[in-house]
Amino acid sequence: MKFFKLFIPIFISVFLIISDHKFSYVDNLRLSIATLISPIYLVVNLPAALHTWINEQGTSKEILLNQNKQLTNELIELKTKLQIHNALLLENKKLTKLLGASYSIKSQKFKMARISSISQSRLKKQIIINKGSDNGLKVGQVALGTKGIVGQITQVTPLYSTVLMVTDPTQHVPVKNERNGVRGISKGLASKKGKLIVNFIEPGADIELGDIFLSSNIGSKFPQGYPLGKVIHVETHKNEPFLHIQLMPTQDSKQMEFVLIGDSN
Repeated sequence: MKFFKLFIPIFISVFLIISDHKFSYVDNLRLSIATLISPIYLVVNLPAALHTWINEQGTSKEILLNQNKQLTNELIELKTKLQIHNALLLENKKLTKLLGASYSIKSQKFKMARISSISQSRLKKQIIINKGSDNGLKVGQVALGTKGIVGQITQVTPLYSTVLMVTDPTQHVPVKNERNGVRGISKGLASKKGKLIVNFIEPGADIELGDIFLSSNIGSKFPQGYPLGKVIHVETHKNEPFLHIQLMPTQDSKQMEFVLIGDSN
């Protein structure tokens, strides 16, 4: 009995040793076979691997194209916003300049309008602005620029208005010399130069080059005290009762984008 009890552990130990050796041999054989057939496995799986790689590359390219398109759209959007921002800054600067005119705006009741078009033929000088009766504008109101009177509204529609400029030959404005108060009547010259003349000032009157003529309220449809033009020429003609005086408008219409619209009183 004691022998049997001793034999069983010995038997189990020998069996485990033999089994371990046997299975180790099988593992080595399996590893050798796998090493030999691995090139064949690689060749067999190459088409599938290549197909997968191509699909991955195609997907990556599509993703990159989509990302590029998205970034391009975002760049365009940012550039557009920047342009709008810069345009608003420029417009704000111009509006600030208009509100901070070089002369004192006496009425605080005014509306701002953008100039849509300017017509300056020999016999007709007018501007079209982008506000009309829907905005409360009416015939007879005065248009002002940063440096003086531009003209007067002569026609109004719901959406736009026509301003007859002070340089129009049919526009007569009572004026006075800012320096000494000498009075006359200005009107536009029938030419494309956009100049003014002042009538009804007698020879011997104190008029000098560079004098500024302002609007006068004597019998005028214009408010008084706003710059109209600067004297650029004074001449006396024999046998004529009045001086020949030419003015350059203080307000250059070529540089205007906005006007202030106010009442004449």
